[in-house]
Amino acid sequence: MSTSTAATITRDTLSDFAGEIFSSMPRVDQRRWAEVYLRGLLVVEGKKSVRRISEDILSVPAHQSLQQFINQSPWEWEPVRAHLARYVSEEETPKAWVLSRVAIPKRGERSVGVERRFLPEVSRTVNCQIGLAVDLAVPSGNLPVNWRLLMPAKWLTDSTLRESAYIPREVRANPEWADFVAMLTELEFQWKARRVPVVADLCHLTEIPQFVTEMTSRGFDFSFEVDGSLEVLDSAGQRRPVRTVHAARGAFKRAGSALEALGRWCCQTSAPCGHRDPMKVVSSLVTLPDDGRRPRGGQGLSVRLLTEVSPSGLAKHSWITNLREHRVDEIVALSRLAQRSKDNTTAMESSFGLRDFEGRSYRGWHHHMTMVSAAYAFHRLVGRSLPSAPE
Repeated sequence: MSTSTAATITRDTLSDFAGEIFSSMPRVDQRRWAEVYLRGLLVVEGKKSVRRISEDILSVPAHQSLQQFINQSPWEWEPVRAHLARYVSEEETPKAWVLSRVAIPKRGERSVGVERRFLPEVSRTVNCQIGLAVDLAVPSGNLPVNWRLLMPAKWLTDSTLRESAYIPREVRANPEWADFVAMLTELEFQWKARRVPVVADLCHLTEIPQFVTEMTSRGFDFSFEVDGSLEVLDSAGQRRPVRTVHAARGAFKRAGSALEALGRWCCQTSAPCGHRDPMKVVSSLVTLPDDGRRPRGGQGLSVRLLTEVSPSGLAKHSWITNLREHRVDEIVALSRLAQRSKDNTTAMESSFGLRDFEGRSYRGWHHHMTMVSAAYAFHRLVGRSLPSAPE
């Protein structure tokens, strides 16, 4: 199939967008196939397989060329993502960088990075890949611009598996938090993105002290939702789960004392993200126990603990943050952006082909996820409908 086939698509707003986002691709045919694939993710109904994209967008069986572009073509995805991050930031100012992850169910054992894992989010074991993302939270939505594939150790120690998926030598089986740090560093220092607070739902993560230590050492502002079982040191130096830190104050409130009597410990704030009733949030300073990575004699990191409490005084949601000068309502509004990433991921799964990659290679996975990010950014920022048929 000649490369001229991909040039039969009509120039429109999407063509202009693709020309900018894919300008780092060195060859004209790569840029043309990128636009075909991008258009397919946006307009093809149902499963966005390579075959369906080629037939629906080009009306000819060009799937082998399109598959070659996604799975084998050596174009680098990092410059494309950098262009996308700049494009999004120029269109709308990011309020936060949101860390998110997505489980991509797979059949069999040959898709790169697949493993049976217990997922706390769904309380069951799933055969899946785990994709990690950094999203730019802008008014139009949370738009993913950087990705990592969480690599199980077996994929890097088994030479047969590693070679079958063409995994580069430099790829390591990092803990999840370390991959997040690497993506944030790339976003700021290589892509020159302006630093904003980092937020995430980390209720599933067990290495919170390690992650917070690293984020603090690098000077990032953050607000993370954490599981109620996370242990901290309260103001009396007692180790206890975050869900119980405010138990005494909750009992004090249930006894009927006025809200004002809680002083600096409680704030009644307008509720963000669709909550109808005002939220009651308790705030105090706690310490994360020493994780073994700080100098000898360290007492741990002091952070601000915010807890949303129910009318009965029970903890509903908890966040740890180093944003000490921000109002409680500002921090909660930022923190709630993590939920929006979950909603946007659902949209990408259902309508933009996030789960539809059929290849097995490491390169192909990154190419596909980059294209999904570009498609979703175009949809949210530029246009919501496109003609599907070429002239």
